[in-house]
Amino acid sequence: MEDEKIIELFFARSQQAITETADKYGAYLNEVAFRLVRSREDTEEIVNDTYLGAWNAIPPQRPQVLRHFLSRITRNLSLNRLDLASAEKRRHQQVLLDELEECVPAGESVEQAWESREIGRSLNRFFGTLDREALAVFLCRYYDAMTGKEIARRFSLSERRVKYLLSRTRRQLKLHLEKEDVIL
Repeated sequence: MEDEKIIELFFARSQQAITETADKYGAYLNEVAFRLVRSREDTEEIVNDTYLGAWNAIPPQRPQVLRHFLSRITRNLSLNRLDLASAEKRRHQQVLLDELEECVPAGESVEQAWESREIGRSLNRFFGTLDREALAVFLCRYYDAMTGKEIARRFSLSERRVKYLLSRTRRQLKLHLEKEDVIL
């Protein structure tokens, strides 16, 4: 079913909206949640909570891209779950954030910087300069929280190539943010 029809089902308050959303995006949302929380039980709860979150948000919101809207809910719920989890579970997400610390000025956390509108616009400009391969690898690592091995497998690359692309892209990002005088 097309996304617009699913959104219309949400607006009509039809239970079929949840069924159609689960059919179309359930596997993807499970993947997003599992990459962050690394627990099947937590993943199942998060995905179910995602459907509830979508139900409560649509209406009044009308997402432009349903997949992105749902994945953002899933990511936020997953990160909230990590905050409640033990320090060991949080370590996985912290590793990702630590890798990005070199790209942003000291004094603020990456989480705070990432949410700001100014850096969002700057990131969009930066992403527009990347080739497809570098962009895909970067987003898989820092949005989908995939490991280097998972990325290498997905794109038929060597792990060494993935590490190189991530390192080069982080350096480019740092230079881009400095050049644009992004204040976080």
